[in-house]
Amino acid sequence: RLVVPRSKAQRKNTSKWSFPTISKTSTMKFNSAAALLAVGSLATTYGFTPSSSVSSFTSHRQSLVRPSARLPTHIQHTSRSATTLSMSTFKVGIVGATGAVGKEIVGCLEKRDFPVDSLRIFGSERSAGKEVDTKFGKVKVELFSEDAARECDVVFLAVDGDFSLAHAENICAGDDGAVVIDNSSAFRYKEGIPLVVPEINAEATKGKKLIANPNCTTAIGLMAVWPLHKLFG
Repeated sequence: RLVVPRSKAQRKNTSKWSFPTISKTSTMKFNSAAALLAVGSLATTYGFTPSSSVSSFTSHRQSLVRPSARLPTHIQHTSRSATTLSMSTFKVGIVGATGAVGKEIVGCLEKRDFPVDSLRIFGSERSAGKEVDTKFGKVKVELFSEDAARECDVVFLAVDGDFSLAHAENICAGDDGAVVIDNSSAFRYKEGIPLVVPEINAEATKGKKLIANPNCTTAIGLMAVWPLHKLFG
């Protein structure tokens, strides 16, 4: 806790001067949740239209997003490069899932009952072969390769910027590439790649296969500032 110095008269009311700090874990969890919501926003913007079997997921997602961020369903197509990819479950890959951010992404998938058909976890040679307990069963960590990641529908990159710069665009390239959501700083300022906080600009993901996340503290701040911006410009 941060305690502001007080005068003798002010010591009688200590609570007014005590402010809780936001922990690093809290900001990390928020950023992981924001990344997962970005996948949810793809249901109506890029191409994931859950079937009735996962309508409870859709309802839950929509309850978390402001009405202004909800978008109409677009014309349905079937290829990953098209505007909309219709499916009820997803093959999800996480690169760096054994790290702190990756673990939070797995946790979000579990807590939000995300419709995962299969979960694949990619890591380094040091992590490969280890087993990770998840709600979706035990998952063996695979040695990362771009070809393996491209077999997924959605890939979360919970890695550093250099790794993302080297691999992200290759993973999502072409009609058969995966949708990539990058948690690093690699693409935050790159033209043509949307920087997304789903509750604010989910529509920016439309037709995009590589999506960037802002810094975790920036995302939290924007959630507070955005309503003020809408009211006062």
